[in-house]
Amino acid sequence: MAEGMRINPTWAASLERQMRETRAALRGRDPAGVAARSGAACETLEGETRLEVHFWGHPYRISWPEVTVSGLEGEPCPLPVETALLQYLHLADGAPLEDAWVSLRNLPHGAFYEQAFQGYSGKPLAKSFDGDLDAFRAAAERIGGEPLEMGNAAYRFWAFPRVPVAVVYWSGGEEFPDDAQVLFDKSAGHYQPVEMLAHIGGTLCGRLVKARL
Repeated sequence: MAEGMRINPTWAASLERQMRETRAALRGRDPAGVAARSGAACETLEGETRLEVHFWGHPYRISWPEVTVSGLEGEPCPLPVETALLQYLHLADGAPLEDAWVSLRNLPHGAFYEQAFQGYSGKPLAKSFDGDLDAFRAAAERIGGEPLEMGNAAYRFWAFPRVPVAVVYWSGGEEFPDDAQVLFDKSAGHYQPVEMLAHIGGTLCGRLVKARL
């Protein structure tokens, strides 16, 4: 999560507040129920309940009753990662995937963010790959993407167990500029607020650009 996008101080302060509020709310929840609704693994050892959640394929541990977040070896997490994990667990309501890809604009409150979002996600990604579909495919597969049948090339990535994210690339050829777009399952609003989904999508595009050889 720390890859791809810089965190400005104003947003960092907002994340700190959100993290405190979300942690306080989760302390009053049954961790087993949270695990069932989010797709997390849950175990209790020596009086401590632990949830294990994968974020971009990396496992993280959340321990009750304090609701602390760490890597599996106890290492601390960057602020955006910790906030995203806690928000995911807090909002997860067990809604099934709808198997319908939509843009950020079509998610609750997403229209407000759409223009800025495309400016730091799809547009710079298309500019970076500049029509090289083979390079895009190789980068997507390098970071765990699963091919989809959309556009000229498209891949699905799993941000969380119940939050798939797709990146679709269109080659404009000689007459039109290339285009790329991040799409979300229509159920995404049941698991993350739209601001965090925008950050997740932008981060994914940054990871793809970084994975290009």
